[in-house]
Amino acid sequence: MTAISCISLVCPVGYTPASAAAAMRASIAVFEELPYRDNGGQPLRGARVEAVSTETRGRGRLQALARLAVEHIDEKIAALLPWGEMPFLLCTRDAGMPGARINGILSGLAVAGGRPLVGSRTFQIAYGQISAFVAIEQARKLLNERDVEACLIMAIDSLIDARSLSWLDRQMRLKTSEVTDGLIPGEAGCILVVSKRPIVEGSLRLRGLGLAVETATVSNEDPFRADGLSAALKAALAEAGVEMHKVAFRLSDVGGESYAFEELVLAQVRNMRQPRLEEQPIWHAAGCMGDCGAAAGLIQFAWAEQAFKRGYAPGQLAALHGSSMAFGGRAAAVVSA
Repeated sequence: MTAISCISLVCPVGYTPASAAAAMRASIAVFEELPYRDNGGQPLRGARVEAVSTETRGRGRLQALARLAVEHIDEKIAALLPWGEMPFLLCTRDAGMPGARINGILSGLAVAGGRPLVGSRTFQIAYGQISAFVAIEQARKLLNERDVEACLIMAIDSLIDARSLSWLDRQMRLKTSEVTDGLIPGEAGCILVVSKRPIVEGSLRLRGLGLAVETATVSNEDPFRADGLSAALKAALAEAGVEMHKVAFRLSDVGGESYAFEELVLAQVRNMRQPRLEEQPIWHAAGCMGDCGAAAGLIQFAWAEQAFKRGYAPGQLAALHGSSMAFGGRAAAVVSA
């Protein structure tokens, strides 16, 4: 068994997993004008963490998000974890995407009581939106191959960065005054614990996980059939031993691009072998806080956990989806309470 629990989530709509999930459930959006402009000179809109000043930029912004995420770990939960002994996996943006440097962003961070956040074994997972899924797969291997009870996964990312925004704008992927079919930038810091047994009450159970690569990206002209996401979802369902029509609801990291919405539909259709009489809703965190990059995957796990824990999940099984639109990585997971 693999248990997953979100112990910290700092994002534009909340500073704890419970408050953020409540805001997303209520569809509370916090978009505002950012101190950046598009290539046409018009202000960009995005969702930022209010506790981080607009004057804090680049690596300093990532450091501030990491510090807030650590500070908001509940002390009662922190007391249950073997700090310093857990392998640490840091999820960051895709290696090919411009942005702030990440070296040193965890320097000096410690949980309550001065216990070290980062253990002796650390890994960087630089796969952007699918980083959470890749990290969980790596954590499963560590739990099986080594004598460890738990792994710590942290995702820190902010698209509210001049380099990232300029790159997205040049790629025509940023929602601007001239481009309506684009994403809205966001930011977040999130921490998960992956363990062999539930350490935190109400943890998720990972039933299946799938990873794949899509050759048709937003930057080429290859025929688009959602092969990558369909394959990842098929693998996750096969490991879980369930059919697509048994999944009660889905979560995704879609940030606003129609290409990504089409992919979700195609992946569902290509894996649906029997009709489903009930609705199979899709929850989009980006509708409240924009595209949070490498943190988007962990936010899905956090929201699913809160939905099961608080009794508003529309069923027993949830499917999570991850897509790195520009670089081809695709991932999916099936979870339950």
